Amino acid sequence: MNAIGAARPASPARRRWRAGVAAGAAALVTAGTLVAVAAAPAAAATVDTNAWYVLVNRNSGKALDVYGQSTSDGGRISQWTRNNGANQQWQFVDSGGGYYRVKSRHSGKVLDVFNASTADGTAIIQWADHNGANQQFRLADSDGGHVRLVNRNSNKVVEVQGASTADGGNVVQYSDANGANQQWQLVRVNGGTPPPTTAPPTTPPPGSGTAGCGKVPTLSNGTHTVTSNGKTRSFNLRIPANYSNATPYRLMFAFHWLGGSANDVSSGGADGAAWSYYGMQEQSNNTAILVAPQGLNAGWGNSGGEDVTFVDAMLSRIENDLCVNPAQRFALGFSYGGSMSYALACARPTVFRGVAVYGAPGAISGCSGGTQPVAYFGIHGISDNISTGRSLRDRFVANNGCTPQSPREPAAGSRTHITTAYSGCRAGYPVQWAAFDGGHTPGHVDGGGDSGARTWTKGEVWRFFAQF
Repeated sequence: MNAIGAARPASPARRRWRAGVAAGAAALVTAGTLVAVAAAPAAAATVDTNAWYVLVNRNSGKALDVYGQSTSDGGRISQWTRNNGANQQWQFVDSGGGYYRVKSRHSGKVLDVFNASTADGTAIIQWADHNGANQQFRLADSDGGHVRLVNRNSNKVVEVQGASTADGGNVVQYSDANGANQQWQLVRVNGGTPPPTTAPPTTPPPGSGTAGCGKVPTLSNGTHTVTSNGKTRSFNLRIPANYSNATPYRLMFAFHWLGGSANDVSSGGADGAAWSYYGMQEQSNNTAILVAPQGLNAGWGNSGGEDVTFVDAMLSRIENDLCVNPAQRFALGFSYGGSMSYALACARPTVFRGVAVYGAPGAISGCSGGTQPVAYFGIHGISDNISTGRSLRDRFVANNGCTPQSPREPAAGSRTHITTAYSGCRAGYPVQWAAFDGGHTPGHVDGGGDSGARTWTKGEVWRFFAQF
């Protein structure tokens, strides 16, 4: 299991979920040679730990920003036009030895290197402060009063990926090349150069959200229908509490297992809200629109591609009514639902940003296309015909340009799991694999059993999706 500097608090024990489980059988790369630059301690950067700062990127002129004003663990960090909002204000919390945690005024969470990775291109996210080495940064001087933020765990620096100048550009870690996209100016709030705007925009900029942004929604929580291939199909919908039509949200489709239902997925079975939408309701904490579609004959045969077409119809209905971030669509599911998520990765690689495939018994929902990269997380029990999960995974290891390997898997009787992040993957297209000592279940618990309340799977899947 990959740790993030410190163990997360365990979920409280609750009633075990059993509803229907038995029914389902990744330095800005330039054209030249990259030369590492030693990151000496900053002399020009005198940090006041009582002050709040806006961090302005030298290359783009935009500010370090908690995307969508998220307050959730795993919330994405991006750059945005400077507006001095609370989600663009940061405090340096002393960790000793010249290192600091960088805390958001908006959420109270700190900058964190996803999964304590040391790899180039790993996302910078926000997470609850546990003072882990992957949450500690020192300041190294560049010229003109700019600094680089050097992570204690990886010794890599915080940069705007690809030297983007766009609002929403990803913030990641990369080897220190002292590039302009790796340099930041610390501007004290209520001091320094005034921002170019005095208030955050009230609507998303063009292209950042779907047609539903800015509209008064007609959809609400509950069951809805669409017509697809001449058939009336249904899905359950959950909209974030305090939904704002000016905020583009993640959109997550959660597919049920053979013999299961949309209601099983949306309700969470015996574990209720702790396992609703495979735990994504709990983990997303009102930052995602959640969908549980209903399969024909309680499965996902996808005959002639009809279930993919059904997803297209749901996307059209939802995104014309609600504000969705088109760069943050995800699919996940268990067993037959995992196969359906895999089918979407194959058939709609430019639509879905990532998928999580739990215990899929093969490509039984098909794989139309299947040649383009999609962020992929496979989860499988070692006593559950694990070769099928490996074969599905390996398609995206190849598509995503990852270095082939045979990841470690736990021994029978160990009652634990091992999660491996592949190396060498194309930037933005990671592959992750989790094998556990267990059978056909999406809610494995280390030490034995399955429980939607206590499983590690929901936290790891959420962190995988939340890096985007």
